[in-house]
Amino acid sequence: MDLEIYSKDPPSSNSLSLLQRTDRYFYTILTIIGLASILFALWPYLVWQVSTMPKLTSHVKNVPVPQSKVLSASTSYAENIQVVKDSDGFSYFATTYKPQGQRPKEFYVTIPKLKIFKAIAKVDSLNFKQNLSHFPGSALPGEVGNVFITGHSVLPQFNDPKNYLAIFTKLSELEIGDKIEVNIGDKYYEYLVQYAKVVDPHDLSVIRPISANGKNLTLMTCVPPGTSLKRLVVITSLI
Repeated sequence: MDLEIYSKDPPSSNSLSLLQRTDRYFYTILTIIGLASILFALWPYLVWQVSTMPKLTSHVKNVPVPQSKVLSASTSYAENIQVVKDSDGFSYFATTYKPQGQRPKEFYVTIPKLKIFKAIAKVDSLNFKQNLSHFPGSALPGEVGNVFITGHSVLPQFNDPKNYLAIFTKLSELEIGDKIEVNIGDKYYEYLVQYAKVVDPHDLSVIRPISANGKNLTLMTCVPPGTSLKRLVVITSLI
């Protein structure tokens, strides 16, 4: 019986060249996509550091309330505030303080410049995934003290003033004189932005009353947007 041997001819140089070019194109496209993804995430952070951060800190030395008049607020309310960290590494303010007396369940916040209209703020709440959070024990709108409200932020590309997981993404765009409107029950209040500053996540002083007789409202979120490295607080006063 005859023994037949079959062999496959090696690919031609033209075929090898085509395969190599295809591989190079494929890896080039993957590299471009990867770099674009990194830039997509980092660009807002770079813009924040170069542009937004200097703007926010430029007026801090000229805040309306002199430091000598800021209250220490050594009360049971202030002493119960602490910073806790969840399983995702996100830190937030918490308290065991329980306000006494009858208090409303919620009020509504409107910030025309940010296209936020009648956002729900739950009173005496630490949860702000489905609403804004009014810190337990802080003043109610219209009262003497500091109405302290917290909201989430995300990468600016995903800003959505109707989504409570992204509602305060553009909080840094507020400027001195911008209006904050609050509806609580049948009452309506207007606050004007006084100044803004960036603070450490463990800075509890931002919750405390601003001055002895001041009627203030403070908005807080994480910055740079999409991270939880720092906190931005925007301080407003009742008019």
